[in-house]
Amino acid sequence: MINRLTGTLRQIHDHLALVENNGLTYEVQLPSAVAAKLKDGSLNRDIVFETLYYIEAGDKKSNHYPRLVGFTNPIDREFFQVFTQVPGLGIKKALKSLILPIRDIAIAIENRDIGTLKRLPGVGNRLAEMIVAELNGKTAKFALSKNDEPLAVREHVPSPVQDEALEVLLQLQYKRAEAEEMIASVLKANPQVKDAEELIRIIFKNEHQARVGV
Repeated sequence: MINRLTGTLRQIHDHLALVENNGLTYEVQLPSAVAAKLKDGSLNRDIVFETLYYIEAGDKKSNHYPRLVGFTNPIDREFFQVFTQVPGLGIKKALKSLILPIRDIAIAIENRDIGTLKRLPGVGNRLAEMIVAELNGKTAKFALSKNDEPLAVREHVPSPVQDEALEVLLQLQYKRAEAEEMIASVLKANPQVKDAEELIRIIFKNEHQARVGV
């Protein structure tokens, strides 16, 4: 069992880190907000992760892969270990669900607040009820935490309208970053847009006005 990893942070991505220790490089899965914080000035510096070790099943029954999940705080690691005891709440889903501070999640569990738990990505009514049934009475310690920062950020899932408009713009030879910025700008100003055709029409209008200086 690997419950702590100390080494040099060599790479950091949205959901994982690569840590070098004595010539070996370990891949550590991270909650997204933790990864984002470490991107700011932590590369090539010493890091300590409080870790959980688990085996992930592959596509075939014979394929199993050892994995590490890392946290920078032992209390966060302990909460995650308790949280993932709930049937149906796997490691990856749990990592994405932590968009509220663990204190707030624990308070919701202790108060049987199904509504708050349903705000967590991937947690529907049935799973929220399961979380309360399994963990009520076991998370009071975490409800006292003073840390008010969530461990994960909500992932942005593009709507079908955005996907369709992006595909059109890419076909028209726009760069992806440019196209995504144009789409985001239009949707911010026009949240009522209902389909890709209308979205493209507004983008065309904006581009035309920019060219003629209107």
